[in-house]
Amino acid sequence: YNTKGMICPANSTCYPPNGQQTLAGYDVTDSIEVTIRKTDTAGTILAGLGSKNVTNLSGLNFTVENPDAVKAEARDKAISSAKAKAQVLASQLGVTLDRIVNFSESGNSPIYYDKAMSMGSVAPSAAPIPSIPVGQNKVTSNVSITYEID
Repeated sequence: YNTKGMICPANSTCYPPNGQQTLAGYDVTDSIEVTIRKTDTAGTILAGLGSKNVTNLSGLNFTVENPDAVKAEARDKAISSAKAKAQVLASQLGVTLDRIVNFSESGNSPIYYDKAMSMGSVAPSAAPIPSIPVGQNKVTSNVSITYEID
């Protein structure tokens, strides 16, 4: 027992007697999200966070600013390509495309491709500037158009 009535085995954590709970302190955490539009500055910014005693960095994400516009552009290109291929095929078969009777789309979700990304932990002292691998966000749209033919 110590002077506060706590059971403290040698070189161990102290426990209150008889299962009583005693408030010993608080842990406070805070989370923020930072958007960096110039990816070539990301390493310098991450290193700067280390010098500000940030000890837990997670969730590095690469996204596009306006995903709906990018998805719509991918869909438009897929539809144009599918129509052009259908026209070529119809010409080769000697038929005429009439009206669209079915349409479906799949894909259309952004995927980030990089070489190898490993962040590790950022030391609170003079952290080296981490290297952020260059990659790309790729949005694909796969469409299937079924035509009635004459």
